[in-house]
Amino acid sequence: MEIIDNTLDVLKQEIIKKYNLNEIVVELLIKRGFDTEQKINHFLNPSENDFHNPFLLKNMDKLVKRVNRAIEKNEKVLIFGDYDVDGVSASAILIKYFASKQFYVDYFLPNRYIDGYGLTNASILNIKEKYNPNLIITVDCGISCYNEVEYAKSLGIDIIITDHHDIPEIIPDTIVINAKLPNQKYPFNYLCGTGVAFKVVQALSGLKEAKKYLGICAIATIADIVPLVDENRAIVKFGMQDFDKNLPLGIKLLMKDNKLDNSVTATDIAFKLSPKINAAGRMGDAGVALKLYIKEDKHYLENTIENINNLNAERQSLCNRVYEDVIEKLSHINIANYNSIVLYSKKWDSGILGIVSAKIANEFHRPTILFQELDGELKGSARSVNDIDIFSAISSLKEVLEAFGGHKMAAGLTIKTKNFKNFITSINNYLSANYSSKDFMPYNNYDYELSCEQITPKLVKDLDCFEPCGCGNPKPVFNLVLDKSANVSPMPKHQNHINITNKNLSIVAFNSYKYLPLIKHCSFRQVQLELQLSNYKNKSYLKGLAKNISTGKIEKPKNNEIILGEYLKQISFSNIGNKKIETFNKQKLSSLISKAKNELFGTLFVCSSFDGYNEFLRECGDDKNFQHYIYEVISNSGINSVILSPTNFTNFSLYKNIVFLDTILHKGYLNALANCSNAKIYIPNYKKIDSAIFKNLSIDRNVFGQYFKLFSNFASTHASFYNEIDLYKLISNSNKNINFKQFIFCLYVFIELNILSLEPEMEVMSLKENKKVVSKLTNSNFYNQISLILKTI
Repeated sequence: MEIIDNTLDVLKQEIIKKYNLNEIVVELLIKRGFDTEQKINHFLNPSENDFHNPFLLKNMDKLVKRVNRAIEKNEKVLIFGDYDVDGVSASAILIKYFASKQFYVDYFLPNRYIDGYGLTNASILNIKEKYNPNLIITVDCGISCYNEVEYAKSLGIDIIITDHHDIPEIIPDTIVINAKLPNQKYPFNYLCGTGVAFKVVQALSGLKEAKKYLGICAIATIADIVPLVDENRAIVKFGMQDFDKNLPLGIKLLMKDNKLDNSVTATDIAFKLSPKINAAGRMGDAGVALKLYIKEDKHYLENTIENINNLNAERQSLCNRVYEDVIEKLSHINIANYNSIVLYSKKWDSGILGIVSAKIANEFHRPTILFQELDGELKGSARSVNDIDIFSAISSLKEVLEAFGGHKMAAGLTIKTKNFKNFITSINNYLSANYSSKDFMPYNNYDYELSCEQITPKLVKDLDCFEPCGCGNPKPVFNLVLDKSANVSPMPKHQNHINITNKNLSIVAFNSYKYLPLIKHCSFRQVQLELQLSNYKNKSYLKGLAKNISTGKIEKPKNNEIILGEYLKQISFSNIGNKKIETFNKQKLSSLISKAKNELFGTLFVCSSFDGYNEFLRECGDDKNFQHYIYEVISNSGINSVILSPTNFTNFSLYKNIVFLDTILHKGYLNALANCSNAKIYIPNYKKIDSAIFKNLSIDRNVFGQYFKLFSNFASTHASFYNEIDLYKLISNSNKNINFKQFIFCLYVFIELNILSLEPEMEVMSLKENKKVVSKLTNSNFYNQISLILKTI
């Protein structure tokens, strides 16, 4: 081991000197497996030698002979593509290549709603009747279509299959080009469908001709999420270098429309450009996107881009509606009892279910399968998390599958509606039998832990050597432990995003407002981030882009009034119900915590006071498998957690057991919880109510009048806020004399009397005054109960 370490240290010093690279960058290269000078040089300097000989691909010589024969005899040829970016791009390359040789071909891109995916007998018959081709060349599809190829041959049509998907048990009996075919000499098997089309052009006319299509091939290679290593790295690197020369006019105009200039990155392509190109196929007609590649009329192309933007907006709207519907359905399910999320609806659009499945899987950290029901069948998309092999899981259920295909992390499938319940049971049984709870645990990957002192402009600039980054070659992610003096605040104009300033580094965390209290109140905070050099007013500065935020135990808040105020709010609940509650003593508490340590998922400990939180810490010890929260459970994973001073029941439905560490002040609070969670609820039987909760509260009408005036003035501004703690801070900015407990008391009395209301608006809310309502304070149960308590203490 020492010899190996010394060898790598010598290599590191040689590479630092030879390439003038930051030491951390070189360490990252070695860590990623580039552990010889030859490997590092090859990675840093892709060349045309990375474009492998296309004739090493099995059957390529046969393809060239058959295509040349078609050209010589002026046969009718049709290109059959898929409807995603890869299929459209691959189709475009062959259409444009043949057109450049004055040999014009027809094309057919299936409509996902009418024709379905890939070659089908119906599509082949349609093509026969409309185009009557002698030869069909598929791109990005066909490898699983043995029967369909036989049907085409019976109609007198030859077929060449070019594809990149996994090899099935039975391969079509025709000319097949696929880098994954067994028994071939081709050294790289991760080309996308467009990459295979690129190799076809290279075989037909040489590398110089093929390089004209490198720009198109680069976009598809990024979009199809194939590993950006070896030949794919060369395709993307050289393709993006020459975007000005080798991109079709329509794609250039689309880039301009998306404000992508010459500094465009692979990440920009993946997240800004490819979704727009994909939108046409997802909404039905991929031919709209194909026009961007093959048409030259600028006015026509501008209209096409407007159409694509509209289709993408419609796609986004569909995704949002399905996502919200899924979340609503999940609110009625105790998903703590399941290892996967499996749902269906007639209303959902199958074209976008993969996108939504991926989002749900990521949020809830469970493999997710969403189906659209149509005519007694469920057509769905599956997405997985961690290293959980969803392909194997679904493959094990062949007896209920009508159709199925995919890979480890994603799959498409069709089942009968009548088999849905059996499918849910079987998929969860499979996951339980083959994976432990640790396999579902969220984890935060990063490449390197560094300090702010190590972050320099040279380090960030040298990180560019990893570009193009994407699948198989991700951007380096760093772990940074935040300094105690780190400042955190919401973005002034975008409250849902936060800024973190840590010494010399400014970090942006998008959609992370919920982390704000955790960062402020936790003893340990760290951020996993990417590093960038940004320019503003001709000056460059270091910037971090947060990918994840991790926190530790909660420190005692300086203002305990907020903790007590949230505790007091329990009395404002008046829900009627009869939820069965189990009580526990100190010994039972130890048992509950011990059981949670072993199960990892499904238990939430709720502390309404800091004393209760400290009790949990004493009993739990230094177990790192518990998530610690203050005010709100912000993760959807359902991992065992402890929360101090919850403001709401968000994500409480993710747990099977909810254990309160403090006395409950009002049964209505538990009844309200029971309306949004099926969890078993435990409360302590050995604690007394802390009278400090009610200290300095006033039932005086004048005090209520003063607070009402503050509420009324704020409501007139129509300003939004995240919760009542935010509302309090906004109002107290100009009224330092108010305290949070009285604020909560007054606010929820007025809400109970319908004089005020909290109106939800997406992820925020606003305060509304109902001016027509007039009521006495004594009409409020909350007011009367506090009045009674104050008289007895």
